[in-house]
Parts: sequence; structure tokens; C-alpha cells
Amino acid sequence: MDLRRLNYFTAVAEELHFGRAARRLHISQPPLSQQIQALERELGVALFERAGHRISLTEAGQELLPRARALAAQAEAARTAVQRIGRGEAGELEIGFTGSVPFTPLMPRLLHAFRAAYPQVRLQLLELTTHAQIERLVEGTLDIGLFRPTEHALLAQLETRVLLREPLLVALPAGNPLARRKRLPLAALAQEDFITYARSSSTGLHDQLRTLCLKAGFSPRIVQEAREMPTVIGLVAAGVGVALVAASMRHIQLPGIVFVPLLEREVDSDILLAWPRGAVAAVLRNFVELALRPDEARPQPT
Repeated sequence: MDLRRLNYFTAVAEELHFGRAARRLHISQPPLSQQIQALERELGVALFERAGHRISLTEAGQELLPRARALAAQAEAARTAVQRIGRGEAGELEIGFTGSVPFTPLMPRLLHAFRAAYPQVRLQLLELTTHAQIERLVEGTLDIGLFRPTEHALLAQLETRVLLREPLLVALPAGNPLARRKRLPLAALAQEDFITYARSSSTGLHDQLRTLCLKAGFSPRIVQEAREMPTVIGLVAAGVGVALVAASMRHIQLPGIVFVPLLEREVDSDILLAWPRGAVAAVLRNFVELALRPDEARPQPT
């Protein structure tokens, strides 16, 4: 049984009049009658009792009507679901992020905007190191990554865009005399103990710290390493040392810590959006397109 004939049958069964059913279906009456007869031949039963111009459903027709309606509804639901998937309006998206990204305004705004625009898409959020994200993106087991720049042999296989550039600040224990300064040159930190990010965390900030300090004329004295920015902040608050951190880390409200801007300009840390090269699913394409819009051009949650 094809759906078209079942739809014709449903229209006749609901109207109980071939002429009205034909007008409703926007076809002429003779082809409609022929299609109903073909359906009856296919099933081997009569679906309508005909008495002159009056018709009524047989027992077989009464049995078929709710089933025909259900099949039509299922077909429409399937068509809608497939079209939504094809347009990227439904499906699932796995998004990786490093531990510092949720503290920036970027991630909350982006997720709110995407959910407002595509409420039928399921988002799976995974906290992963930068290297883990890069490897999974290349393997195809992750759709989108949000991380800070780093060196990795596989990075060239990905598309990347800078989504956020934020200045680096000096995080100091509140009791440190330098914490009273409004701005600090990097050279003022030459005698300080540094807390930095372990190379295994793959943020690129470890190497950036060394490069910046060497440019300022000294090699940093690193006394402690940590995998995530929040841990670094906690160690600074505990008086272990000082650290260079992204400006968004000011949102971590801990007593005993002060954030001071650097005197040097354009000392920044970027957040990258990364995704696999080549053909991508529509839902991923929609996410990238929305992420690259200016904030004011993104849909806002109601």
C-alpha cells in the first residue's frame, strides 16, 4: 500500500463523498475513484458500501481508517525529522572545552545562543585537555573544540578560528608588595617564584610564559606546575607564587589574591574554535556559522 492511496482513502472516508474528497485533494473525481478501486483490489476487500451517491465504510474500511491515519502521521514525522537533520536543526553535537573556557563570557553566550536557535539539537559537553581535543577531532570522535593555542603535529589537520582574545594578567598573593601596583612590567617579576601550567595540560601557556620572561630579560623560576587555570589561581591564593593568567580568571573569587595588568601591551591568550576539515554535518556547520557571528548578531535566549 502506498501512502498516496492511503491518503486518498482517508479523505474519502472522512468526507464520505467522492466529490468533496476530490476537491479537498485538488484532483478530479475519476482518478480518485480509480485509486480507491485499485486499493480495494490490492487488499482484496471492499472498503466502501456504495448506494447511489451515498457511501459508507465497510467493516474493513473502519479497520483501515485509524491505521491509515497513523501511517500518514508516521510518514510526516519521518519526513520532518529527516529534514531537520538535513538542515542541522536536530541531532547531536559533542563539544570539547578546556577547564578555563567556562570562566570566559564566550562559552555561556555561545551555548545560550545556539540553544535558542536550535533547541532540538542535543549538546554533549566534554572537559578535555587541548591535546585530547585535537586528537579526537582528527579521529572524528569529537565535533568541536574550544581551547587555547598550542603546538601539536595534528593541529594543521583542523580548521581553527580565534573566537576570543583576552589579556594576560599577573596573579599575586595579596601580601606581595607588587600587588599594590596598578600595572607591572614583566621585568618586575624576575625575582618571583612562578606557578605555571604543566606541559601535559597542553595549553601553550607554559611556553608562552618562558618566551615572555626571556624577552623581558630573565628566565622564570618555576616552583610549581598545575594542569588547569583554577588550580593555578588556588595556589597563588595560598602564597605559593605568582602566575600569568587569562583575564577571565578574575571571576574566580578567592580571598588573598590580586590581579594586576601588565605594562606590556598585546600580551594575550586566545581561545580557538576548532573542527575537522572537509565536509561536515549540517549541525556542525550551523554551530560554526553561529560561533563566528558577532555577539549582537546571535539569537538571544527568551
